[in-house]
Amino acid sequence: MSQSDAKLTVAILGATGYVGAELIRLLAAHPNVELTCVTGRSAVGKRVDSVWPALRHIGDLTFSDATALELAKSVDILFLALPHGASMDAVASLFDDDGQPIGKAHVIDMSGDFRLDDGDVYAKHYKKMHGSPELLSKFTYGLTEWNGSRVSEASFVANPGCFATAIGLALAPLADKSLLPDNVTVFAATGSTGSGHKPKQGTHHPERATNFKLYKILKHQHVPEILGLLESLGQSTRLSFIPASAPMTHGIFATCHMHTDQPALLAQAIRDAYERAHFVRVFDGSPQINHVVGSNYVDIGLTEGDGELVVACAIDNMVKGAGGQAIQNMNLMMGFEPNAGLGALPSLP
Repeated sequence: MSQSDAKLTVAILGATGYVGAELIRLLAAHPNVELTCVTGRSAVGKRVDSVWPALRHIGDLTFSDATALELAKSVDILFLALPHGASMDAVASLFDDDGQPIGKAHVIDMSGDFRLDDGDVYAKHYKKMHGSPELLSKFTYGLTEWNGSRVSEASFVANPGCFATAIGLALAPLADKSLLPDNVTVFAATGSTGSGHKPKQGTHHPERATNFKLYKILKHQHVPEILGLLESLGQSTRLSFIPASAPMTHGIFATCHMHTDQPALLAQAIRDAYERAHFVRVFDGSPQINHVVGSNYVDIGLTEGDGELVVACAIDNMVKGAGGQAIQNMNLMMGFEPNAGLGALPSLP
C-alpha cells in the first residue's frame, strides 16, 4: 500500500500489559495511523490513562471487549499483544475452515505462538501443544533488518522475541557470510519488564532490585527461533545460551563469545552488514543499556582477541525487542517510511 494523507486505523488486542502500553506510546507519535481501539479484559470501560497514567493527554480512548475477529474486520492493522498460548486462539478465529483469512487487517503477533514453523518444536520449548499448527506457515518472521523484503509483502507477521532480536542481530551477519564458528556461547541479561505486568516472586522488586541470577540455562524457548533465523540465512551453529535476570527494568544485553582464527574478518562482516541500517550502531568496545533505553536503536560492540571475538548487543527489550520492531514491521507492511514513528533518541541516564 502506498503512503497517503489519510491515516490508517490500528487496534491493539491485549493492551493492559507492558508490550501493549509500549505500542500505545509509540503509535501516538506515528504520523500515518490512528489508534482506534484497545482491548483488555481486566479494564473494559476504563480510560487508557487510568490504567497507564504515563499516557495522559493522548486522548479519551477506553478499553474495549472487542474480539480479534471483530477488529480484523474493522481496522487496517491489528497488533496482538497477548500472552504465549492466548494468541494462537485469537489467530485461529481470523481464518475460515479452508485456511483463508477473514477480515481486512494486517496482523502483527507479539507472542511466541507463530515464530516457529514446526508445531512439535513449539510444544517442546513452550511446554504446550500448539492449537493451530496448520497456521504457522501463514506468518512471516519479522526480524526487520534481515527479513524486510518478505515482511513488506506479508499480511501476517510474527514479531521476534527480545532475546532473539538481540542475539539474532549480533549473529546474522556471520551466518549470511558463512562465517559462523561451529560453537557460539551467549550470555544475555534481561530487565524485569520482560517478565510481564503481573507480579511474580522472581520479578517482585525486593527479590530482583539487588539480585542477579541465571534461569532456563541452556533451555530458553528463544533458541530454536534464533537457530531458525541463522539457518534461513544459510548457516547454523551450536548455540549455548545462558540467560540471566538482571536488576534493571528495561534492556537486553547479549554477549556472544566465539573462537575463530579470523576475528578481524568476522568483525568487519558485522560492520559491513549494518553500514546503512538506520537503527543499528556498530563500534568497538562495550555497548551500554543506558544508551539505548527508550529507543529503537541497537548498539553492537565488537572486541577482537587472539583467536576469539566478542560481539555484544544492547537493546531496549520493550522497544526494539517488542513494540518498536513491531512498528518497523508495520511500516514495511503498509508502505510507510521505514522509520516513521520511531525517531525518538535514547533517553539519557
